Amino acid sequence: MSLQPTNRPVERDAIAPFLLRVYWQQNREPMPTDFSVAPPADTTDISDYSSLLPLAIRQKSVIIYSWSDCSLAELTGLLTMGTRLVYKLVFPDTRAELREGGKGKWVDKPLGSVVVGGNEGHFNGDEDANGGVTTESLGGETGRTLGDARFVIGDYVVCTIYPPGQDGRIAAMPPSRGPPRMDPYAARGPPPPRESGYGSGFGRGGGYRGGYSGRGGGGFGAAPPVGDWRRGERPPPGSNGGGYGRGRGGRPY
Repeated sequence: MSLQPTNRPVERDAIAPFLLRVYWQQNREPMPTDFSVAPPADTTDISDYSSLLPLAIRQKSVIIYSWSDCSLAELTGLLTMGTRLVYKLVFPDTRAELREGGKGKWVDKPLGSVVVGGNEGHFNGDEDANGGVTTESLGGETGRTLGDARFVIGDYVVCTIYPPGQDGRIAAMPPSRGPPRMDPYAARGPPPPRESGYGSGFGRGGGYRGGYSGRGGGGFGAAPPVGDWRRGERPPPGSNGGGYGRGRGGRPY
C-alpha cells in the first residue's frame, strides 16, 4: 500500500519509521535500468534485493529511517555537496514482462528539485562556516514529501547532484528525458499512474507483472476491473475485469 499524503503532521515519536535508501550520482542522472538485476536461482541467503545491485551504485548511497512526511529539504541535508539536487523515485514496473536473463523493468517518477543557496545567485561555499545547510538556505520544491508522491515502502530514491559551474552559477534544471532509443519496451507506453499521485509520472497501481495481453479469458490476459478500489482490496462486484483469483493465477497489486 502506498503512503497517503496528509496535511496533518506525523507523530514521529508514536509511529515507527521505515528504512529508506537514497542513491546519488554527480553530473549523471541515475537510470532505472541501473537497478534491474536478475536474482540468482538460489535466493535463500538474500534478505535484501539492494544487496544485488552493482558495487558502483551501492557505494553512492545513504540509508536512513524516516516517515511519510520526510521532505526533500530533509533529504538534501544528507547530500550537501552540490548546488542543485534533482530527486526521483525508482521502482519495478509490475506490469512489464521479464526481460532476457530474468531482469525486470524498472521505471522512475519525478520527485522534485532542490537548490542549495536559493533559486538564483552564486554558490558561496560557506555552509560549513554557517553550521551546515539550513532550510532557509534552500530553494525549489523543498516541501514535497514521500507521501505526496505515493511512495511505496521498498521504492528507491535517486538523486542527481549538479555542482556549480566554473563561473559559480547554479546549474540549470536538466531537460526531461524521453524513452531510451532502440528500447523495445518503450513502445508499450508508460504504466498507469500511482493511485492518483501528483504529476503524470510513471506508476505501479493496478498493474499485472505480465502485462495486459488483451486475449480475454481472465488471469493475466484480463484488464483490471473498473471502479474505486486499491491494490490488495477485493474488486467491486459486477466489474468487467474478471481476472482476479481465476485463470492463470492473477493477483492484485
